[in-house]
Amino acid sequence: MPTVTRSDLGAWLLKRAPAGWDGVPGGRLVDDWCVVRGYRSRLIAAGDPVLVWVSGDGRRVPRGLWGLGQVVRAPEVDDLPPGRQPAVRVDVPLFAEPVPAADLLAAGVDDLEVQRLPVGANPSFVSVGQAARLRPLLP
Repeated sequence: MPTVTRSDLGAWLLKRAPAGWDGVPGGRLVDDWCVVRGYRSRLIAAGDPVLVWVSGDGRRVPRGLWGLGQVVRAPEVDDLPPGRQPAVRVDVPLFAEPVPAADLLAAGVDDLEVQRLPVGANPSFVSVGQAARLRPLLP
């Protein structure tokens, strides 16, 4: 996975499996989201943009982007007891209609980390350039 820097960060991308997903299009997601302890989670800051991606095969819910919001509270990474995962607090208004992964591919967006490495751990990221190409596709 590529190294992320603050200067190239367009948005964090948090993935969610469709099992147990209860997001409602047009709703709002205010939640704590587990992230892997590491240099990426140390880079997360309040106010950073965050995208929500629901994975899976698309049978239960559409696979793709479900919302765009922001980080409310950065994760505590270094002061957690062993075995406890850090969590980032997010506030994400969900789109009225998710943006399906197929629509992103049809628009030529095929280089997101979540597309290249769908089983990667949270947080994933979107570069500044990728975010600029995504913006016109988002509601």
